[in-house]
Amino acid sequence: MYPRKKWIPIAVILYLAQFVFEVIALVEIMLTNMLPDNMVLVIALVFVLMLIITGMMLFRGMWRKPSTARRVRRVVAIVLAAVVAAGSLWVTHLATRLNETVNSITADNAGDQQIAAYVGVYVMSSDKAESINDLTSASFGIMENFDQSNTQYAVNYINDQTGTKITTSDFPSMVELAQALYDGKTETIIMNEAYAGALTGFDQFVNFDTDTREILQIPVIVSGNGDDSNNLVSSSASSQEIMDAIDKAASKSDITKTPFIMYLSGSDTREQMLVTSRSDVNLLMVVNPSTHQILLLNTPRDYYVENPAGNYAYDKLTHCGIYGIDNSEKTLENLYDLKVNYYMQINFTGFENLVDAIGGITVYSPVAFSANDIDGSGYEFVEGENKLNGDQALKFARERHAFASGDNARGENQMRVITAIIDKVTSNGATVLLNYDKIMSSIEGMFMTDLSDSDIAALVKMQLTDQPKWNIKSYAVTGEGGSEYTYSAPSSTAYVMYQDKDMVDTASKLVKKVMNGEELTDEDLTTSSSSDSSSSSSDEGTTYSDESSDNSYSQYSTGSTYSSGNNSSTYNSGYNSSTYNSGYNSSTYDSGNYSSGDYYSDNTYGDDSSGYNSTGYDSSGYDNSYGDTSTTDNTGYDNTDASYQGGGTTY
Repeated sequence: MYPRKKWIPIAVILYLAQFVFEVIALVEIMLTNMLPDNMVLVIALVFVLMLIITGMMLFRGMWRKPSTARRVRRVVAIVLAAVVAAGSLWVTHLATRLNETVNSITADNAGDQQIAAYVGVYVMSSDKAESINDLTSASFGIMENFDQSNTQYAVNYINDQTGTKITTSDFPSMVELAQALYDGKTETIIMNEAYAGALTGFDQFVNFDTDTREILQIPVIVSGNGDDSNNLVSSSASSQEIMDAIDKAASKSDITKTPFIMYLSGSDTREQMLVTSRSDVNLLMVVNPSTHQILLLNTPRDYYVENPAGNYAYDKLTHCGIYGIDNSEKTLENLYDLKVNYYMQINFTGFENLVDAIGGITVYSPVAFSANDIDGSGYEFVEGENKLNGDQALKFARERHAFASGDNARGENQMRVITAIIDKVTSNGATVLLNYDKIMSSIEGMFMTDLSDSDIAALVKMQLTDQPKWNIKSYAVTGEGGSEYTYSAPSSTAYVMYQDKDMVDTASKLVKKVMNGEELTDEDLTTSSSSDSSSSSSDEGTTYSDESSDNSYSQYSTGSTYSSGNNSSTYNSGYNSSTYNSGYNSSTYDSGNYSSGDYYSDNTYGDDSSGYNSTGYDSSGYDNSYGDTSTTDNTGYDNTDASYQGGGTTY
C-alpha cells in the first residue's frame, strides 16, 4: 500500500463541489417547473453520469503504485470536475435568474411597496424657479375632480419636504388646469404625468413638454399590490369591484388547455418602472392552446368608447388607461362583450430592449414608408421584409403620419411586430438560450402581468414539450374620425374615432370562433374586412392628429362621413344627453360651446338642419352652426394654414 498523495484532498473537495453544485442546479431547474419532465430526467441522468465518470477517473486505482497514465487521468478528472461544477453554477444562475424575473413581472409578487404613479410639479419654461423650495409661497393649481388621491399624496409630500403647508387652487380638469398655468392664473401646477402626457392631444397644448418644466417628480408609493386603480381588490373596493374580481378569478383555469383572452397594453411611459399611464397599444390576444390558434385584435387608441371610470361616459380608449389597466380591460370587455382573463403591460423602453435582446426581428411591410423624428432623423422601411433592431421596431410600430389611414395602419403594424417577436422566440430555442441574460434584463421592470408564476411556467413547459406551430391571425377595427368632448377633458374637444359597429360585431364573432375551437383562415379575415367596408370609411387619403405633436387634421370625406355605423340611429343611445348625465348633458353644450339646436341639441347624433346635413357636411366643410364658413374654403380647410376651423377652435 502506498501512502496518500497530496492530490487526494484536492480531488475530494472538487468532487464534492461537483456533487453539491449539480444537486443545487437540479433543484433550481425543478423549481422553475418550466422544463418538460423528460428533459429534467435527462439532465439528472447526465449529472449522475458525470459524477460516475469523474469519480472513476479520480479514485480508481488510487492505492496502487503511481504511474504516468494514472496521473494524466486524474489531472483530466480534476479539470472535468471543475468544468462540470462551473457548468452547474451557470445552470443554477440561469434558473435562479428566470425565477427572479418571473417573480418580478407578476403582479402577485410585486412586493410590499410599489410606484403607482408619478406626479409632477410644473412651471412654465421661462419661470425662474429652480426647485420646489422656490415655490413655497405660490399657489399650486390642482384638479378638483380627477386623480384626487394621487394629488393629495403629492401635496402631502411637498408639505413634508418643504416644512410648510402649501396653498392650492382648484380647477375642474386637466385642460383648465394647464390653461391656468399658460395664462398666468397660477404659477405652478400639480399634475399626474399620465394626464400631462394626454394634454398633447389638444391643439393649445401640443408643445406642453417644451412650454413647461417639471421641477419635481413625485413617485406615489403604495403598499400591497399596487394602487387602488391597479389592485384586483383594494381595501376600499365597492361590492361591484369585489364581484368583478371574483368573476375574473373564477374565469381562470388550466391555461394550457382552456382558451383565454389576454389584454396587451403598450404603455407610453419611458420611466424605468411601470406606472399608470395612457395606453398607446391596445391589443386583445385570444389564445386557444388546444388548437394552437392566436387572434390579435387591435382597437385604435382614439376609439370613442364608454369609460367605466366615468360612469360609462364616452372617452378616448387611450385615456381609459389613466385610471388603471383594469379600467382599460373593462372598457374592452364592454365594447366586445367578452371576458378578459389576463393582462400584460409593457412600456416602450422594454419593447426596444426585448427586440434587441432576441437579436432583432424580421417584419414584412406591405408598403414602403418613412418614420422620422421631429429633428428629421429616422428610418426608411421597404416594401417586403425588413430586419429591425429595437429602435427600428419601435419606430415601425409607432408610425402613423406616413399612412393615409393613420392610426389604423399603425395598429396593423403593431400586430406585425408582435407576431414577429412571437415567431422568433417560439421557433428557435437557441435564440432564448444564447441571449438569456439580455432577455431577462429587458423584461425586469418593463413588463407587468397578472399571470401567476405557475401559469407562466405551464405555458413555457407546454411550448417546450409540444413545440407547436402557432397559427397567428390579426384583425383591426376602424372607424370615422371626428372631434368630441370626452370624460377626461369635458371642457375641450379632442380628436376621436367613432366606432364602426359592424366591425366591432365582426371582431366579437372572430373572438368567439377562436374560443370555440374553430380555426381562423385568411378568408375569414378577408371576408370580414370586405363586409365591413360597406359600412365604414377608413379615412383613406386623410390624416388626423391625436396625442402627438402633429397638428394637422385633413379633410373629412364629403357625403360618406357618418354613413352606416355612425348615423343617428346607431348613436341614438350612445351620444345623447342621458349618456352624458355626469357633465355631458345638453345644457352643458348650450353654454358657450354649441348653440341651442346645434350639435348636441337633440337626443340623436346631430340635427340635419344645423349640425350635419344630408350630405354629411355642407359646401364649407362645417355649416354655420359648427364652423366659421367665412374662414374656410370649399374643402373645409382654412386658406392660410390648411386647418379646420370650428366653434372658435382650430382642429
